[in-house]
Amino acid sequence: MTISRRSTQAIIEALEQRGLDLRKLGLSRVSSDEDMQQLWSRAISRTSRALPLELGLSLPFGSMGVVDYLAASSASVGAAFTVTQQVFALVAPEVQLQLERRRDRSWRVRIINLPSFPGEDESDLLIVGVLLGRVRRLASRDLDIPLLELKEHDDSAWSRLVGTRVRCRSRVTAVHFSAADWAVPLRNADERLLSMLRKMVGAEQRSADALLVAVRALARDHLPGALSLDHAAPALGLSRRTLQRRLSERRTSISQVCDMVRRDLAEELMLDGLWTLGEVAHKVGFAEQASFTRAWIRWFGMAPSRRQPSPPPLTAGQ
Repeated sequence: MTISRRSTQAIIEALEQRGLDLRKLGLSRVSSDEDMQQLWSRAISRTSRALPLELGLSLPFGSMGVVDYLAASSASVGAAFTVTQQVFALVAPEVQLQLERRRDRSWRVRIINLPSFPGEDESDLLIVGVLLGRVRRLASRDLDIPLLELKEHDDSAWSRLVGTRVRCRSRVTAVHFSAADWAVPLRNADERLLSMLRKMVGAEQRSADALLVAVRALARDHLPGALSLDHAAPALGLSRRTLQRRLSERRTSISQVCDMVRRDLAEELMLDGLWTLGEVAHKVGFAEQASFTRAWIRWFGMAPSRRQPSPPPLTAGQ
């Protein structure tokens, strides 16, 4: 994963504070995905699997650059996540935040890596730590975060570390917020500052940063049909060739984005448990249930089932 120079330096400095400087870890610099993967691997081997999450919780405010300040000047928790979603590529171009409103009006902030990259599990832990640390710092009152989803193995240490319930062995990494917490005002909300910071980001930079989010939104709105470059490009104010090039720069394509959107929606509908396999297949754009079954196996390595699987146990926080 390519991350910003500021963010990379913040991680290195946080490790140095724990006595894990680059020299001790056998690295001279961190300038590529491979370097970052080596950094995490060697640092974790000397500490614990929870290190990326611990670092994320402790990274100083401002280390995420303008993204931190945009979030802090927003009116509420939900507004902060909305603006962070729009500009998160300033921190990590290949990582997206997907904001999902649930049926009970709660919200889930899900981390999506597009495309997948080596070390993404460590990246997810770092980012979820940053998100939790920031929102708790900025909110005008304590938040009762109901659930944190992690891909990690069951271990009560995760719950003790974040102070909330944790569902391990999840397919996704995500933070849940109640509707009440989503509306909580922020301590430093400043509409004028927010407007100034948005201008600092720049129109061209904003369109590039939000590109994948916008394409995903278009693809979801277009279901059960398949979004094409010919439809997406004019909707985004781009030429067909420019959109294709920008997606290629992110090592993805319109068909890959559509496939991920189908996968995510299919998973949501299956978890709801209200639809037959045939109905889910139709809603996500498959003409035949057999084609949907093959796609599900490709996505998740197992056949789909109409029976709702038993969720992993929730570990109570302190």
